[in-house]
Amino acid sequence: MTREQLIEEIRQLPLEQKVALLEAISRSVQEEMRLRERRGAAVNRLRGIAKPDGPPPSDEELKEDYIDYLTKKYS
Repeated sequence: MTREQLIEEIRQLPLEQKVALLEAISRSVQEEMRLRERRGAAVNRLRGIAKPDGPPPSDEELKEDYIDYLTKKYS
């Protein structure tokens, strides 16, 4: 069903059914907006949780750390 067909079907409904449909759509939109607000709040609380204290290590530093780790592990 296209949007135009849906609108035409709605126009043919009695007033009481239009009001009930409007209320159902309104509740659905409000619920979705509340869910988005909660998700946004959770993201804001988590923002920066994994942020390192300083700049990230260079590739060379990572390589050296990995070599040190393997040396200690297999020594």
